[in-house]
Amino acid sequence: MSPESQAPSPEPRVPSPGRDRIRVVYLAHTLAVGGAEEMVLNLVRHLPSRFEPMVCCINSAGPMGEEIQRTGTPVSVLGLTPGWRRPWHLGGLRRYLREVKPAIVHTFLLTASLYGRLAAMLERVPIVIGTEVNIYERKRPHHVIAERLLMNRTDRVIVSARSVREFYLGQIHADPSKVDVIYNAVDWNMGEAPEGTRERVRAAIGLDAGARVAGVIARLTEQKGHLVLFEALASPALADVRLVVVGDGPLRDTLHAAARRLGILSRVTFLGARRDLGDLLAALDVFVMPSFWEGLPLSLVLAMGAGLPVVATAVAGIPEVVTDGQTGWLVPPRDAAALARALAAVFGDREHATSVGAAAKRWVRPRFGVDEYVAAVASLYDRLLMARAA
Repeated sequence: MSPESQAPSPEPRVPSPGRDRIRVVYLAHTLAVGGAEEMVLNLVRHLPSRFEPMVCCINSAGPMGEEIQRTGTPVSVLGLTPGWRRPWHLGGLRRYLREVKPAIVHTFLLTASLYGRLAAMLERVPIVIGTEVNIYERKRPHHVIAERLLMNRTDRVIVSARSVREFYLGQIHADPSKVDVIYNAVDWNMGEAPEGTRERVRAAIGLDAGARVAGVIARLTEQKGHLVLFEALASPALADVRLVVVGDGPLRDTLHAAARRLGILSRVTFLGARRDLGDLLAALDVFVMPSFWEGLPLSLVLAMGAGLPVVATAVAGIPEVVTDGQTGWLVPPRDAAALARALAAVFGDREHATSVGAAAKRWVRPRFGVDEYVAAVASLYDRLLMARAA
């Protein structure tokens, strides 16, 4: 890092809510397709006009970064990989912040949480906010130590569920007054599908109109538990059930091989990452979320809002939105037999499954919409700015 990049910036002026347009920079390493990235998209689309959102991708834009660009929000791509091997890349991130002079830096996901917050603090950005969307039991010890140090000058960390907050407080030893729960939320328009979509989508992806179809929307990573779902699908009780897998990730080839080994490959349709989620949900009978650990998965909430019966694991924030037997079915993680039994029960009583799906829709629609989420975040911004300006 050059001496120039190490020099602290002058103390910035804190904008006054109600008089100045407030520049907010959303920082992420890259913006792939996922829940945290969806939150950034929701914020830049729906923030009140008193805010001026900007997005910075530390390394690359990713598909969601490109989608955000199409909203007209400025997106900067720095091509940097800050870390132990490239500490000087922190200087590039600092230079970006020095140029745009944000009032608020709000980070998403691990790299930005560490290096984005550090750069913002070194550049004396008035308000620094982190986001924690998952329970990260495997967070590396040096990352835990770094986050503990960063909390001293972090104004808030927003977490996606109560369970995530409790875990984070214990792991980071954070000041509880600095960690706020704002539940992840969805844009309900994403879950809407026009009349006739079910038949059209099923035909397009090779499914019979009368087939029994389950689906999962999640990145293809260990966390999401696809392999356990595949093992459940191999149960004789589910022998005629088809599975639609939406998402991409590092386990793509591994999961293809596992489906072949279990003898279910002909019943599994891999669609990759898709954005037409409303259409795809309309083609399903049941939505499944077999995660090993979580925050609050947006695809699950979206499926519930579309009126689908859901079967999910009882981990982290999921039981905060799914009440077993009332708004869905909960099973233990890593238990293929329990997952198979739950799915068989859902397919075995379609009338009950439909009523549970309708109850789920009534429950989530008023509570987990994007308007409520954005209003809560904007209110937090205002409170922090007013406190800093006082």
